[in-house]
Parts: sequence; structure tokens; C-alpha cells
Amino acid sequence: MRWVKRLLGAWVLWRLLGPVVVPEFKGSQEHPWRLQGRTVYVGDEEFLVREAGPEGRRPILLLHGLAGSSLGEWYQIGQKLATERRVIMIDHRNHGLAPQASGRYEVEDVADDMIGVLDAIGVGAVDAVGYSMGGTIAQALAQRHPGRVSRLVLIATFAAHPDQMKWLRVFGAVVARAWERLTGIGTPEVRSGYLLATGAVDPKHARWLWQETHRRDPDAGAEATLALLRFDSRKWVGRLEIPTMVMIPIDDLLVPPAWQYELASLIPDVELVEIPGARHEVVWTHPERVLEEISGFLD
Repeated sequence: MRWVKRLLGAWVLWRLLGPVVVPEFKGSQEHPWRLQGRTVYVGDEEFLVREAGPEGRRPILLLHGLAGSSLGEWYQIGQKLATERRVIMIDHRNHGLAPQASGRYEVEDVADDMIGVLDAIGVGAVDAVGYSMGGTIAQALAQRHPGRVSRLVLIATFAAHPDQMKWLRVFGAVVARAWERLTGIGTPEVRSGYLLATGAVDPKHARWLWQETHRRDPDAGAEATLALLRFDSRKWVGRLEIPTMVMIPIDDLLVPPAWQYELASLIPDVELVEIPGARHEVVWTHPERVLEEISGFLD
């Protein structure tokens, strides 16, 4: 037991006094898209918004997923969309360079934030493309702000978590928050490590990916997860009366395809796209296919 106490004591000292360890990145490293952003205020909160493409073209709002950022998920697809469209990307609450808040909020609050940003930059109606958590925000945006969303593209997302899985994931979020508080290691390491290990992100972008995923507070991250778990659009998503596409990566491990098919089944006249061989990281691994489907549907 003595050696256990010594190890525990050494670990506590390291957590209190030791430096933050940054990994060494092999090979030439580069940033995938040096797109400058600007900040705007929504009430007293300051949000980062990045824009690309011709201002006079129809705007498209790209909404990112849980634990991500607008640039971190859309850097491949956004660049190409911007050749024809005005692309708008916003880091939403508790993500990326957006405000980090540890208090409770809902997905619907994030949708209101997005409208506040669009108002601040003088943009009216948009085509909204939401990936994962971004897909729930896109649904809430269309439901809460009629007339502001012209078309919807929902990728690897859902209408609601089944109750059994919801409570399991609530427990997981609480444990993950405790682990990150205790060790300083958690979601950023898992996320960036997975994307690099599976080849979803090119190794030359490893340093950028590490930096992008580490803009995170454990408490803020947990609140974002809990907001997502509480989201439920089943009672109203079918009444939106907006042209909608649901894109399903068939081998998704995080959002089971059955949940995604349920979402599609609730929407009249939905355009359903299935991407065989794609997992949840479809926006990284299949950008050309996603781009093709988005462009064809919106144009």
C-alpha cells in the first residue's frame, strides 16, 4: 500500500504543480483553412462567426456537432461550398471560441443564439445544414423562427434519444466530467486521437486538430451534452413544412441509424440519402459525397 500512496501523492503533486503536456507532432504541420473570423454580440455574449464566399449569393449556415467547432468540422466542405454560396459558420455556445458557460441551457437556446448572430451580421433567411448536434440546432432554429430557414439538411442526427440510452449517456456525461476535472484528460484527447487514428483527419493537420479540440471546459462540455440529451423534436419536426434532406451514414456508431431513420420517418416528403460505409465522422471521411448531396438538394 505504501507504493500506492506514493504514486497517488506524486500524481496529485503533478496535477497541482506540473506543466500541461503538449504532444509532439511529427512531420510538417499546417492549418487546413486560414479563414479569419469576427466576433459579434448577442446580448452581452460574444460569438465568433466566420464567413466565406460571395456576399450576394444565397447564405448557407453550417452548424457543427457536440465537442467540435465550426472550422474543425466544416473545413473541407465549407471551402468548396464557398465557391458558389455565402457560407456562414458559427461556434455555438460552449464550443470552440464561443462563450463557455457552466449553467444549464437547452438546444433551443443555442438556436436563439444563432438567430442573434445572423441578425447582428444582417442576414435573414438561410439554408441550414446541421451535423450531429448541429442537426438538432437546425431543427430548433426552423421551429422557433419561422421564415428564417429556407431548407434543412440534417446529417447524422436525430429527433430524440430513446429513454434507456438517454439515461445511460447522462451517466456517461457525468462520469466524463468528473474524469476530466480529476485528470485533465478526456473528450479532446479521445476525439482528436480517434480522428487521427482512423485517418479521418490528415496527420499534417494533427497540431491544428489538437488545438481546436482543446478549447474546452469540462463543465461547459457536460452541459452541452446534457442539453443534447434533453432535446426532443418528435412532436413538431413533421410540421415544419420546409424542404428537408436527412443524410444517414449507414455505419454510424454514435447516432445509431435507427434513430436517424426515425427522424426521417417523421418528416413528410423528406429526401433521404444513405451513405454506405460511412460512420459518424462522415463530414471528414466523405466530404465529396456530402458536398454533392448538399449542393444538389439546395440548388
